[in-house]
Amino acid sequence: MARLSLGRAAAVLALAGVSLTTIYPMVFMLFTALKSRQEYVLHNQYGPPAHPTLENFVNAWVYSKVGHYIANSALVVTAGVLVSWIVCSLAGYALSHLSFPGRRVMFFAILGSMMIAPQVIIIPVYTMLIRLDLLNQHAGLILVYVTFATPFGTYLLTSYFRSVPAELVEAAQVDGANHLQILWRVMLPIAKPALLTLGIFNFLWMWNELLFSLLILQDDSVRTLMVGVANLRGQYTTNIPLLSAGLFLAATPVLVVFFVFQAQLAKGMTVGAVK
Repeated sequence: MARLSLGRAAAVLALAGVSLTTIYPMVFMLFTALKSRQEYVLHNQYGPPAHPTLENFVNAWVYSKVGHYIANSALVVTAGVLVSWIVCSLAGYALSHLSFPGRRVMFFAILGSMMIAPQVIIIPVYTMLIRLDLLNQHAGLILVYVTFATPFGTYLLTSYFRSVPAELVEAAQVDGANHLQILWRVMLPIAKPALLTLGIFNFLWMWNELLFSLLILQDDSVRTLMVGVANLRGQYTTNIPLLSAGLFLAATPVLVVFFVFQAQLAKGMTVGAVK
């Protein structure tokens, strides 16, 4: 018992240390955002604010257009998550419950595409968007996000749909349901945990993604939040409290989603693995 208690205490201390390295940057960022620029530069860079102010949050939201960037990100991420649900659900059902030539080859090809780094194909993607006249349009960025989210989402839902007994599909077919009706009325209600997990992962990735949003959305009016916050950094000097306020506003939706759905995220790591 003593050894067990000692080992558990050591594990708790180690996890607490890891948690501290994650929590401290957020606390430091909030403290910095609550300071005036004068206080930060001349008096207090590392401690808590002596005279807290919300001026940086107001300036970031109004004058630096963080609110506008949040609206753009919300539009892109919402559309990206919804379209990826549709595409991955259709692909997952087809690969798990339909028989057609080349099914296994297609499934392994989708798995193989997960090993392709986005940076490798960034030039062809950029060229394609120019030819499709989708540069500086949210639709272009949504298309890219859905494309890169499809391999993992298809793998996740295919694994989950395979755990659904084939007898359910056969019973629905006997009742006269076609494949789309089976997917909508049978599969998707059963697969709600997997869909929620996929939606959370895609939201976290799409919200924080910077490379493609910076490349595709070059006009300030259509930029997403991460690109807008990155532009708060000046070329020669940077208002650190203002930048911290923008970063804290950008991180808040991610923190909310994580705290609300952290249990689902933990379950989602093994979703579809046990039949």
